Amino acid sequence: MIKIKLCEPHIHRNETTFRPFMVAYEIFKDVGIEFTMSDDYDYAFVGQASIIDKKKPLQESIDKGLEFVSKITGDYIIVDGQDATTLIGTIDVFRESNATLFLKNSYLKDFDLYKKGWANGRMYWGEGNYSVPDIDELKPKMKLTGCNWLSTMNPQWFNNFSEKKYDVSCMFGYPSKQVVYEHNLCQTYYYDLHRRNLLKIISDKYSFVGLDNGQKVSMDEYFKRMSESKIVMSPFGFGEMNPRDVQSAMLGSVLIEPDMSYILSKPFVYENDETYIAVNYDWSDLEEKIDYVLSDYENIRDRLVQNFRRKFVEIYDTKNLVLHFYNVLKGLDDVE
Repeated sequence: MIKIKLCEPHIHRNETTFRPFMVAYEIFKDVGIEFTMSDDYDYAFVGQASIIDKKKPLQESIDKGLEFVSKITGDYIIVDGQDATTLIGTIDVFRESNATLFLKNSYLKDFDLYKKGWANGRMYWGEGNYSVPDIDELKPKMKLTGCNWLSTMNPQWFNNFSEKKYDVSCMFGYPSKQVVYEHNLCQTYYYDLHRRNLLKIISDKYSFVGLDNGQKVSMDEYFKRMSESKIVMSPFGFGEMNPRDVQSAMLGSVLIEPDMSYILSKPFVYENDETYIAVNYDWSDLEEKIDYVLSDYENIRDRLVQNFRRKFVEIYDTKNLVLHFYNVLKGLDDVE
């Protein structure tokens, strides 16, 4: 039995990172892998919340992360469960650490893109100062976790679709209620600009429902408004994947969001014009895509929603995560 200790599993972002593994706890045991809190372990899982502090300047965050891993006496694996392809903070700790592996939910398919400078490593936010010039040297120890943000969900599929009163649902936070900084870089500008530009296009032509000045509503009201919309818009935030993506299929609405084809993740449910409708990040083709969906709504809705549901159930089976991680461990020299 290979024992894996979960470090600080109750910290919020670590909890969501480790959750898919804990859901499959018994299945993992069946293949000889046990997750534990004990100090009797073969490898430790170090979640991103233990080694990065986004409220600090980047170098201070890195130093804090290195101090944390320096106290681990055995072998350990860094697990970055963030819902974004950026490597900022976590890969910097990995680079200077003795970690056995670096696991992450999502990467850029083209690793060469990490050599370019992006705003806090988020390619979709445009040019910036963060890059990973030595990605080729680090890549051999970088693997996928085998799960992602959507793995934390257990959707209930509704078959009696609500009457669709609105063309579009914009049930997302905007404007931001506070300015958010990550390693001294303001995130709010990028976050709000993307959503503001979307709403400008929607409000001029289509009937839509959203939040009043970004004020949250109850979950019942949130789902009601979304279920009454033909299309659910899912703009990017601090990451690309969002629970809203699955909720659109739950409620029988068409999902439209920026093109996801540049992402490497497993499982991966996003297939343009099969499970969702991809648009350009700058929304330059949004009207064209909305008009396409509305032109034959019921047929397009039925096809995309059913495809999304079928594919999600198939690829998000916990047995797939167990098999993937088993093979990751099997590739280590000291694991037989």
